[in-house]
Amino acid sequence: MRVFEVVTRWNLVRPDEEMNEAVEDIKLRGYNEDTIITGQFLTYLREKTIRPLSVSNIADVYCPTRRDLYIEKGKNKPQRVRGKTLWSRIAGGLTDQYISSILNDNLHKKNQKKYTTIRKEGLKLYNGIMAGEENAQAVSNLKSKETISYGINAGDTEWLLKLLCMNGIADIANRTLHSVIKGDKSLAPTDIKLNEEINPGILIGISSPATPDFILPEHGIVGDIKTGTEFVPHFQLTCAGYAMAYENANGEPHDINWGIIYLFPTRNRSSYVRPITFAQIYIFPIDDYLRQLFLDIRDEAYALIIEEDQPSFPKPEDRERCYGCKYKEYCIGQGLELKSHEQ
Repeated sequence: MRVFEVVTRWNLVRPDEEMNEAVEDIKLRGYNEDTIITGQFLTYLREKTIRPLSVSNIADVYCPTRRDLYIEKGKNKPQRVRGKTLWSRIAGGLTDQYISSILNDNLHKKNQKKYTTIRKEGLKLYNGIMAGEENAQAVSNLKSKETISYGINAGDTEWLLKLLCMNGIADIANRTLHSVIKGDKSLAPTDIKLNEEINPGILIGISSPATPDFILPEHGIVGDIKTGTEFVPHFQLTCAGYAMAYENANGEPHDINWGIIYLFPTRNRSSYVRPITFAQIYIFPIDDYLRQLFLDIRDEAYALIIEEDQPSFPKPEDRERCYGCKYKEYCIGQGLELKSHEQ
């Protein structure tokens, strides 16, 4: 993660000072009764008829009928069905690993003051991270799936690697910027905790541990790293879920008020030329409106997985996402019809 960009953007904008009225009267805290899951779902959880859903299970809506969620978590989910590993999933994992390494390497390094030295440090850091066995294997897997993954073109892997390298270099520059303009009360990179485990109770209907990509409890901030081609609104729901999970686990007055989505574009849909892009940062209040949306979708998800049967296939006009779904082959075996030239 370009952690220093998150820090500098927050310190420049200070939403907790400029927009604090948006979070002053939040009622749907994770420790309040209004966020507790309803009795019917709770009974099934306690009887272990179904298993708790993660924040991602709830918030990351992919299939229009949520058939994918039932295949993974449903009361009568099919046995021995494994989703296909997609290019996008491997790319997301590689990006997360690279981001974590950038943070760990960047925190205590000497600040550079010339573009040439910043570039040299960034290139050296990138080469060192990518030389690791796990990352090298991920790159190999990505290249092998370019021509068989829907929407992925030859060369997308190499371009992703270039973007990772360039974003790492840019964050070293942000590190120098932060060292120059930081103040005594500024958010600091050391305040950020990566992959901190949260252990909410069963009453909120979120599986334990819940693990946001990053959290700054002292500042009331939780963040999620997303990869893909564009920002979609339901990304914000993940922060709402993690916020209420944290509040449920820690009780009053441990409130989370702000969410940050760190969107790293792993590829670009442009049919002309691949542009150089940098991570996009979205900062927003986790207010009652967003919390209620998450709770409504949570309850809808539980209502779906306690059904006896799988949801139906999406309508023919709503099957665009089926082509890139990890359960495409399973659903085709169950009767899903897709145009043969796009399978």
